[in-house]
This record gives sequence, structure tokens and C-alpha cells, in this order.
Amino acid sequence: MSPLFLSPVLLWFLAGIVFLALELVLPGLIVFFFGLGAWCTALAVFLWPMPLAHQLLVFLTASLLALLLLRSALKKVFLGRTLETDAMERPLPAGATGEVIEDIVPPAAGTVKYGGSFWQATANMPLTKGTIVRIVDKSNLTVKVGPVAPEGEN
Repeated sequence: MSPLFLSPVLLWFLAGIVFLALELVLPGLIVFFFGLGAWCTALAVFLWPMPLAHQLLVFLTASLLALLLLRSALKKVFLGRTLETDAMERPLPAGATGEVIEDIVPPAAGTVKYGGSFWQATANMPLTKGTIVRIVDKSNLTVKVGPVAPEGEN
């Protein structure tokens, strides 16, 4: 037996490790299932020695079955869950204020910073950079703003 000879079981096992390592680099949770298929093939070859054509058939079958049966369940575990409510659909809190970052000169829109994000903003009157504004309405990712009234005025 030459020192370079590796058994098919060991080759399939190592191929599984390579596929699992590749999953860390490639997004999508697909290559992971090729790793599982390679390990299933290693187990099958260990239990029942078979020719290469049968090994490839076991590999493809096991990989596809694992992909079809497990991907949706494992995707939830590894990729996390999404929020139930889309950010565009969530209402802004009453009395929310922001700062004008880019002048708003109607009818053109400007930019307002609110909650750590930048929003496209419209207004009924011109507002200059640095003005503190109250957000009165929101439509998708555009907010309508007005100047904050000085204290004592209504």
C-alpha cells in the first residue's frame, strides 16, 4: 500500500470538511448540504464498498435530499428571523423631531436626520440646514416636516 493512497471513506469525509469550510466563505446556505452529502457518502462507502459511479449517485441524492428537506428549517436557525413589521410601515412616535441636514426648498425635497437615519423630507415652507423640525407625516421613506414652534407658542 503506497503512502499516498487514501481510502474513499477518508476522501469523502475530507470533502465534507472542505464543503463545510467553504460555507463559511460563500453565502446562501447551499454548500453546507454538499458537505452533509459527502459525509453520508463516506458512511455509505464505509458500510458497503461500492464503485465510484454509485458513490457519486449517493452523494448527489444525499445532498439534494438534505437540501430539500432541511434548508428551510436551518435557514431560520442560521440566518435569523425578520421583523414582522416592515420599517416603512411602522408609524413614527407622536412629536418626533429631527434636524434638517440638507435645505428643504419646496417643491424640492431635502434631507432630515431622525433616529440615526437620514430621511428624504418635504415641507410647506423653506427650511435651512440646522433647523429643528417636527415630523408631521410619513409616506414610505419620505417624511413631511414643519418647524418646531418656540416654547410658549401654539
